[in-house]
Amino acid sequence: LRQINRDNVNRLTIAWTYDTADGSGASQTQPIVVNGLLYGATPKHKIIALNAATGKLLWRFASGLEGRGANRGVTYWEMGNNKRIFAAVQAYVYALDANTGKVIQDFGTGGRIDLREGLGRDSKNIAITLTTPGVIYKDMLIVGGRTPEALPAPPGDIRAYDTRTGKL
Repeated sequence: LRQINRDNVNRLTIAWTYDTADGSGASQTQPIVVNGLLYGATPKHKIIALNAATGKLLWRFASGLEGRGANRGVTYWEMGNNKRIFAAVQAYVYALDANTGKVIQDFGTGGRIDLREGLGRDSKNIAITLTTPGVIYKDMLIVGGRTPEALPAPPGDIRAYDTRTGKL
């Protein structure tokens, strides 16, 4: 940014663009950049990793569920060589290997946690969606969630999950 000033700002050009291939639809996401890689969510809640300098797609994760509506991003955690992206799709949070986009199978159940569980209610009859990526504090992923205004509704608890195991 120190290279850009009033005298040369009019010469800036687009470095790259990326088409998510999700068709039209509003994208409400804030990508993050970690170690030269851009991580984000597409309008249909697929998770992507791009080379931040070139825009080249490195990997794409599709959960098999078609997301819709706001998904404001992903969260990054690392310890040593263990680098993870946490991404929400509907009522689930997935742990992905930040280098490959592969699901980390020993996180939660088969690589994901179900946000409907552990709320003291029948998980089949409640709706909860994670629209913000949550925050990392030490080795915990802390999340809230969007809940409906009609019954049956979850209590709206803020919860913390172990970043390695997915345990509450």
